[in-house]
Amino acid sequence: MKSLRTAPALFASLLFVIPFGGFTSPATQAKPSPEFAAFVDKYLDGFARHHPSIAGGNGIHSHDDLLEDFSTAGIKKEIDNLKRARSELRAFDAGKLTPDERVDQRILDGIIDGWLLEQETLENWKRNPMLYASSLADGVHNLMVMESSPAPVRMRRVIAKLRDLPKLLAAAKTNIANPPKLFAQRGITMFRGASGVLGGDLRLAFADGGTPALRDSLFKAADAARPLIDAYATYLEKEVLPKANGDFTVGAMALSRRFLAEELIDTPLDEMVRIGERELKASQAAFRAAAAKVDPKRDAVEVFRDRSGDPHPPLGGVIAFTQRIVDSLTAFVRAKNLATVPTDEHVIVAQSQPFDIGAASMHASPPLEAVPVKSYYYVNEPKTTGTPEGDEAMLSRVSKYGVAITSSHEAMPGHWLHSIYMRKTPGKVRRIWIGLNPFPQPSSGQDGWAHYAEQLVADRGYGGAENPRYVMAQQSDALMRICRLLSGIKVHTKQWTLEQAQECFEKEAFLNATSAKREADRSAYDPTYGGYFLGKRGFLKLRKDVMAKQGSAFDLKAFHERVMFNGIAPIWAHRALLLPGDKSAIID
Repeated sequence: MKSLRTAPALFASLLFVIPFGGFTSPATQAKPSPEFAAFVDKYLDGFARHHPSIAGGNGIHSHDDLLEDFSTAGIKKEIDNLKRARSELRAFDAGKLTPDERVDQRILDGIIDGWLLEQETLENWKRNPMLYASSLADGVHNLMVMESSPAPVRMRRVIAKLRDLPKLLAAAKTNIANPPKLFAQRGITMFRGASGVLGGDLRLAFADGGTPALRDSLFKAADAARPLIDAYATYLEKEVLPKANGDFTVGAMALSRRFLAEELIDTPLDEMVRIGERELKASQAAFRAAAAKVDPKRDAVEVFRDRSGDPHPPLGGVIAFTQRIVDSLTAFVRAKNLATVPTDEHVIVAQSQPFDIGAASMHASPPLEAVPVKSYYYVNEPKTTGTPEGDEAMLSRVSKYGVAITSSHEAMPGHWLHSIYMRKTPGKVRRIWIGLNPFPQPSSGQDGWAHYAEQLVADRGYGGAENPRYVMAQQSDALMRICRLLSGIKVHTKQWTLEQAQECFEKEAFLNATSAKREADRSAYDPTYGGYFLGKRGFLKLRKDVMAKQGSAFDLKAFHERVMFNGIAPIWAHRALLLPGDKSAIID
């Protein structure tokens, strides 16, 4: 098993120099507690044992050979372990810990409570087949795409995982009784997808891996697993789905507890809604004002959707087009002194792998990897539609402005740059996101930072300070994130149906019906996906409050670097580290 011993976080060991301006350097703090570091190691190893697919995606590979144990006994064991860990965690005298350790203690306490809410109170393992499908699909997918170990090692771990498949499917069949219809439908789709991964994608990923004998063993294991997966998907489709009518809402009390546990946000739900509705109107006003600069005689949404004049790449040129935009964002961040960017590492834009084709996504090396793996910003190079007119219509959707907004979120100065700084975040708690996965759920400290990055580059003049097309693209994404907050809260407190949530995305965020339905459906299983918006609001308020405290000494570059160095931390944690003793609201 890999050692999880915490490495010292000394600025001298950084890949590049980080000036922290007026902030207290962690190098001057009291000596970290070996006992606390040992506790964190033990907790993370236990977490990895219970949730190996989530842990593997975060760079913890000590149990990559396992699938999650969803048996009743396995769930009970996890609950008992969580309660024991919470008692041990709370036994640490906060007064004897460093400021970073005190923050980590509070974050872990919340994460443990969130998992107890999930496993003991909400019991989603009894109503959500997606949990089981993602355990399999994500666990195998991580081993396919993350080159954290040589291919033969990862291949053997896939084989070992598949040995656990019958137990996982048996637990699913025993536990899932009356799921919400949407959960059953998506579960069926995800299981069918997992079968497809084993049938084709796995062979593409390991076409040249290991010896012929090892490849033969891997593919035979996959071929033996597929009928079992297909049979369970058919069981869901024929036996469970026709009767599925379970309630997916969690209620106001559980939702508030989850925001507090995962995000350390104690703002009342109705206050979050008030803030969201206020910012919705402000973003809509900015969107319409920008559209009026393009054509004051046309409807703003019509102006936005008409991208015929927007710069876009030719067929076969999307990757190079995206790389140029990422490079220009990198140059912009340097020129505007927004953050120090390493010179020995850069964002690589590449075609989505044959077994992972989808929308643009950043595959940054998890900061806990012992040796950083290659980081790629994957985009999909579209294939011809067969006609010049069809190709032009398809490529017009790859707008320069939309690509720039997505790239500022995913790469520069968003997720990729953040991940670089997190390699030296003190300890381990804030170098990973171990909230209530398995879905790619947001966190105020991770996706909130990336959403803040979108607005940051727009506010600082990237794309032209007065470029209305760029403003519309940025505000369009902002509107979608605000509607996520409103939908998550109002759906799960039974103020809205999913149809009303879809209406919000269509009428208030200007999404088309297909995209709006997809966003509304996500609220059913991801009630705190307003974390994007809450995180951005939190960072904007934090910046304002730090500026007020420091006055003329405030350094925006140092602020950004300290925030990124602080890791995937809830906004409360950033405030505790940057504004010790502050008791003001986290968001406003």
